[in-house]
Amino acid sequence: MNVKNNRLLRQTDERIVYTVYQMITEEHRPIAKITVREICERAEIHRSTFYAHYQDVYDLVERVEAAMSRELTERFFHKLDEKASSRACFAALFSFIKEHREFYLYDLGEGRMLGVLQLASDLLNERYLQAQVGPKTFGAQSQQQVEYHAVFFLFGLTAVVRMWLQQNCPESPEELYDLLLRQSAVQERMIDW
Repeated sequence: MNVKNNRLLRQTDERIVYTVYQMITEEHRPIAKITVREICERAEIHRSTFYAHYQDVYDLVERVEAAMSRELTERFFHKLDEKASSRACFAALFSFIKEHREFYLYDLGEGRMLGVLQLASDLLNERYLQAQVGPKTFGAQSQQQVEYHAVFFLFGLTAVVRMWLQQNCPESPEELYDLLLRQSAVQERMIDW
């Protein structure tokens, strides 16, 4: 395929994605209420063109979520590879989420976990396996304890990010990280009270 056709395919795909992104973020439409017919009308394409790119609306949204997760994870790991502090790594993550606030409000509003966190967790596990890092490195007695912590962290962080987005991100990304860092001390005080 020549360069012109590649560019046209990419532009068509971007138009389709942008149309759905607008419906989701500006009109606050649930996926179930978005039809292929509407997308085609707004993007000014034929149904066959849509189906040449995607199976259905859910496939399109899943691919957008996956692309957003990859980009967010790349930012996080770029900081990690630079040997940045955990504060800088999470600030990069939270900054990206804030930049795409409307998308993540929608995405997390559907009751889902922040997908990128699971992806990042999987990638971190892969890195730890390659480095032959075990549970004791993290102060855990077993892999099961590491997994408990990971689930607690992923779901807790998702809930905190959802709340932060719903409140229009009043804290900076760095302040949000600091708040999360203090959570274990707050939990201990609440239990001891």
